[in-house]
Amino acid sequence: MIEFIGTDLDGTLLNSYSKISSENIRAVRAAVSSGINFAICSGRTLDSVNKFFANDLKVPGFRVVLNGAVVVDSDGKKIIDQPLDHGVVAEILKRSEFSKFKVVLDGLNDIYIYDPRHSFTTYFEGMSRHHLKARSMEDLIKVNNRNDFDIYKVCFSCPPKRLPELQKKLESFTSLPVTISRSGSYYFEINGQDVTKLSALQKISEFANIPMVDFMTFGDYGNDLEMVKEAGYGVAMENAIDSVKDVAWRITQSNNQDGVAKMIDRVLKGEFK
Repeated sequence: MIEFIGTDLDGTLLNSYSKISSENIRAVRAAVSSGINFAICSGRTLDSVNKFFANDLKVPGFRVVLNGAVVVDSDGKKIIDQPLDHGVVAEILKRSEFSKFKVVLDGLNDIYIYDPRHSFTTYFEGMSRHHLKARSMEDLIKVNNRNDFDIYKVCFSCPPKRLPELQKKLESFTSLPVTISRSGSYYFEINGQDVTKLSALQKISEFANIPMVDFMTFGDYGNDLEMVKEAGYGVAMENAIDSVKDVAWRITQSNNQDGVAKMIDRVLKGEFK
């Protein structure tokens, strides 16, 4: 019996215009009204995810943000808070100081972006007051040295032709106590050791006393793979990468065809026991 639904945002609950469709909003509201617990599980910051709850969904739910480094319950209580160690971030920045990749440091709500090519948007969110420009790697190092700013995620991206070079650089970080995931064709995210969306959902499972076999999860990319694989009902989007589809319990329609809503409707009709 499905008691919990957790969904990724970009490429999953959101369409290609970064909007939640009216059908997806309707289905999520119906699920919550039926008594099913709900979560957004995203690499985005808390501020970004909160906006989708407040402006679109208007339902209670868990916020699993920054790939599971922070989890906030429906009452606003933080039940997971796992920033990166400042020493680990320092080592990552040191090793990549002269590589000239785009680097993003994610705090709980604010993001610091250094891009040698001077395109200061993140790959999914555009600009906002929470997106702050860093003029150099030295600026990022100064941010990491602050005592009042926790860094939960370090992100790297590059032009397509530099992908092999970036992947080689990321391999050099595997000796550090970190988790590296891929959330876009040319976008990679580094969290603390054993920090994943799955580990966050496992914590929620304990917190809410709902077994993982009763979780339905939706995702499309590498940072969703584990939660899709390990949930009782892991659902891949039609637009998901093959590795996510390969481990999924079911494949639903794409994010531009209300795939989340279509699967939730089947749940509410009692198709899955």
